[in-house]
Amino acid sequence: MRGFTLVELVIVMLLMAVLGALAVPRLTDRSALQERGVQDQLRGLLRSARQIAVTQERDVCVLLGPGSARAVYTVAGACAAAAPLGGLGGEAQLALNLPPGLVLGGAALVRFNARGQLVPAVDRAITIGTLSLNVSHETGHTP
Repeated sequence: MRGFTLVELVIVMLLMAVLGALAVPRLTDRSALQERGVQDQLRGLLRSARQIAVTQERDVCVLLGPGSARAVYTVAGACAAAAPLGGLGGEAQLALNLPPGLVLGGAALVRFNARGQLVPAVDRAITIGTLSLNVSHETGHTP
């Protein structure tokens, strides 16, 4: 009966230790996954705010803070934090709270007019950790 030698077992154990040391940090670091999830949620929030602006034919803003984003109506031509925007079915506010450690940067607000275009007509860049989300001024979409 033939078995494994001690040298073969030690080599296999060393290879497994090296692979484990490389894989564990990658499996336990969730920041990239969280950034991507927040990017997708923010894209959906912007899309919903734009759609509501078009369907209700009124200006809508998305206020971007360091730890949150929320959609509000404009009142007297200004983005009004006191006028939160509900969802399409009248449910709770359209808002996004970021997980601890993630911060939004770049544009402080994104405003859509009744035609779904950005006001003023300039592209907006929003950063989420190491990711970036761009909003087109012509279409209001986030490619």
